[in-house]
Amino acid sequence: MGYRSHFVTTDPPSQKRRYGIALLTRDVVLEDGETLLHPLEDHRTAGFARVLAGDHRPLNLYFTHLYWAPDGAATRSQQLADLLAYVAATAGDAPSVIVGDFNADADAPELAALQPSWQDAWTLLHPDAGPDASSTLNPAYFTVPARVDHVFVERDRLRPLAARLLFVDPDVDGVWASDHRGLLVRFGFVDGPGAP
Repeated sequence: MGYRSHFVTTDPPSQKRRYGIALLTRDVVLEDGETLLHPLEDHRTAGFARVLAGDHRPLNLYFTHLYWAPDGAATRSQQLADLLAYVAATAGDAPSVIVGDFNADADAPELAALQPSWQDAWTLLHPDAGPDASSTLNPAYFTVPARVDHVFVERDRLRPLAARLLFVDPDVDGVWASDHRGLLVRFGFVDGPGAP
């Protein structure tokens, strides 16, 4: 389909079934990498790709999937600290986006470290949306609505332009794409075309 992929996992290549996360992009990839997130026994990673985006400008894309348990705020906080340290070590001068399944609301205490430098695109564009309209958890699988999947854009460098949920209905055979709804966010460079 014309996408380049970057898959990150803690599972060895020889393992038949590997658990991880992937980034798909149509943009030219200039560099990629990955890092492990603590605690290592949770087998979580974060991936990174620097791409040429929009008007062929470098853009950093970071992606992750944090610890799942409702009582795991401390673990998610440590994993986010590891991710932000990785961003600081690899971002260079290019603006950055952090995306993924954070298994927490955007304003959860364990995600507070994002507040100084990052903005949640959905909240900026849909400040009054209620939990049912915002939930990224598929109600066919989860009884309590929650928005745990997020796109965070770097404050003062990127601006969200549009955000909407995908996969809100099953296909004609009643099959759902996932137990999560997709989150599509369009954003632009603050100093790019059409900037204020």
